[in-house]
Amino acid sequence: MKANQTVSVLICVRNVEKYVGDCIRSILNQTFTEFEIVIIDDDSNDKTKNIIESFQDKRIKYFKNEKWLGITRSRNRSIKFAKGDYIFFTDGDCVVSQDWIEQGLKFLESSDCAGVEGMSYYVSKDYQPTFSDHTYPMGRCKFMTGNIAYKRKFVERVGGFDERYTYFEDRDLAFRILRLAKIKFNPNMTVRIRKETVTPKGLLKHSPIIKNRVYLFKRFNDKELIRWRIVDSLNLAKILCPPSLVASLFINSFKTSDDYKLLPFTYVKAISERIHLWRECAKERVFLI
Repeated sequence: MKANQTVSVLICVRNVEKYVGDCIRSILNQTFTEFEIVIIDDDSNDKTKNIIESFQDKRIKYFKNEKWLGITRSRNRSIKFAKGDYIFFTDGDCVVSQDWIEQGLKFLESSDCAGVEGMSYYVSKDYQPTFSDHTYPMGRCKFMTGNIAYKRKFVERVGGFDERYTYFEDRDLAFRILRLAKIKFNPNMTVRIRKETVTPKGLLKHSPIIKNRVYLFKRFNDKELIRWRIVDSLNLAKILCPPSLVASLFINSFKTSDDYKLLPFTYVKAISERIHLWRECAKERVFLI
């Protein structure tokens, strides 16, 4: 790596006192050591700040938002504070592999690409999630900021994250960058996402996320979870035929009381999601069901 080129690891956090210590330790323990960590705390009200400030390492640059800005605006703020030519993204509930930066740099420095994404695991490679687990797409993680790195110049050329998004802002960024250059995949650049159990309150709170699918479809014709203009057909089936909720007992793994408690709330969420989806479709003049 050239002496004038630097690495910035960017993390945006909010109320992650359970995980953030392990996340930071995994980054500080890298085989590659010449980097900075830029942490944006989006107005946490737990012990996140105290835990971060307990690390006595000059590579950590900590900034706390004076008020809640949301994940997308916080990510853009982290880019402004970063000094690196290469920017690595991860999240406060992630633990990165010891050679995570080294593996990312192998592609960024030697390949004709704009970025590299790695392999992500929920809890562990062999973990089998149950119904109430807050799982993410595993493996090649569809450009999620939990495990991806870019050459800074490409992020700046596309104008950073689109602040209209409240979710999938990372996917939108990747699609815009892909118009300029490739984003490659390195299976040896690994991240482990910590276990999180979804509560009924948390499930319903995430209902508005679906509206971001409208933006992706309109801008990129992104058809993930969309077939014949139907968004998440399984959830639509729950609305049209409530007894189909029982099918979840056979499709998913139910092992704990949290799994069974969550089941009836999936119907409420499905209805709430459609309301948010159709409202946004009307605003954006997009036809999705």
